[in-house]
Amino acid sequence: MYMSIEPLLGSKTTLRILKILMQHKELNISGIARRANINHKVAKERLLLLIAEGIVREKRFGRIRIFELNFGDERVRALREILGDKPTAEVSVF
Repeated sequence: MYMSIEPLLGSKTTLRILKILMQHKELNISGIARRANINHKVAKERLLLLIAEGIVREKRFGRIRIFELNFGDERVRALREILGDKPTAEVSVF
């Protein structure tokens, strides 16, 4: 059983991280922390929670960890609707 959407909306820090991932699609921890104006440890803790809940996915390239929203998750779709994020065609950055 996973977390409902309410705790996500109740945490300003988690909500900031989710908004950043909606805007930038994929980022590493440092990029997320910098944009959310939080320290690396807090960003990592929140991301690990979101990964455990299936809301965020992690990709590893050696020591580099990249995070992205799990757009297949119903809670992510609901958040996108609530926050007014319109789905766009996926664009590769490579």
